[in-house]
Amino acid sequence: MSTPIFGLSAYFRHLDVAEQVCATAREDGFSMLFGSLHVPEEPEGDFRARMQRVGALAREAGLGLVVDISGASLAAVGLDVTTAGTMRDWGVTALRVDYGLSDEEIVALSRSIPIWFNASTATPGDFERLVGMGMRTEGVGISHNFYPKPFTGLSDEFLLAQTRMFHELGLTVQAWVPGDGVRRIPLGFGLPTLERHRDTHPVAAAIDLRTLGVDDVFVGDPSLSERTRRAWRAWAQEDVVELEVELTAPVPEEVAARLAVVDRNRTDDAAAMVRLEGARSALADVPVPPAATVGRAFGSVTVDNDAAGRYKGEIAVQRRDLPADATVNVVGHVVAADRDLVTRIGPGRHVRLRLR
Repeated sequence: MSTPIFGLSAYFRHLDVAEQVCATAREDGFSMLFGSLHVPEEPEGDFRARMQRVGALAREAGLGLVVDISGASLAAVGLDVTTAGTMRDWGVTALRVDYGLSDEEIVALSRSIPIWFNASTATPGDFERLVGMGMRTEGVGISHNFYPKPFTGLSDEFLLAQTRMFHELGLTVQAWVPGDGVRRIPLGFGLPTLERHRDTHPVAAAIDLRTLGVDDVFVGDPSLSERTRRAWRAWAQEDVVELEVELTAPVPEEVAARLAVVDRNRTDDAAAMVRLEGARSALADVPVPPAATVGRAFGSVTVDNDAAGRYKGEIAVQRRDLPADATVNVVGHVVAADRDLVTRIGPGRHVRLRLR
């Protein structure tokens, strides 16, 4: 797969939020911004000035900017398909064509600015027809929808089929995960592409999309929470899944220090747990007396104790409920907000346990 591009969103109603998130976008691993000219619930006012402000935010932050448009929304900013290239001067790098434009208008639009299509509704025949009519393909993109209303999002199967179809055309495909900071009007139920992601941790949702073959991932809602920003930064910049862990039992100082070291899940990926491969050798000479050998609930963090023989010192995170074992100490648990991530830690994936 290609190296992913990650994007944030900026909406007129939430421009104050956009200013804040754009200021830290690059350090968090984002290189694109998405704006929209046709959200019916946006405030009345000078749409041209608001759009120019979004463009200025993108430029100041060093971000590319894709703007969702319809035929009517171009007119709302004083432009048409022949003059839409003016938006390049505002910081816009591409336009996503949603609805309300004829084939002829799309072809004309492509001659002044790169265009993206709706991956959830377009077909290969649409592209073949438009290319035959003279559409410019430089910078063309394909982006799935997001779905504000609960139970209207896509299935995995449909997304996978559409994504494969457009990959066969040589196109890069983009899709959406919800944010968990400020959520967009009017419903506030998140803006995912997949319905099952509506209340999923944004990083877990992004990992799922990448696993399904999506190239680039955008956050649909206006912002991420501070703790999710940190987790996104770890994943996007370091390729590390970060789990916040609350210790529930005393551990030797050397064990606590090892818990905080970036490790990786073994490549022979266990069904029941994430096994951090470097811990056993690192703790081989450290005494780990039996303590808190209780039932291991999903999300529990464990350390094999002195009774475990050659497994002593192994650190693991449980992927499902397991019974108590006299050779295994339960020393903590992944906080509830991060438990979606536990099941997304694949073979060889790097992991950081951030201790509370």
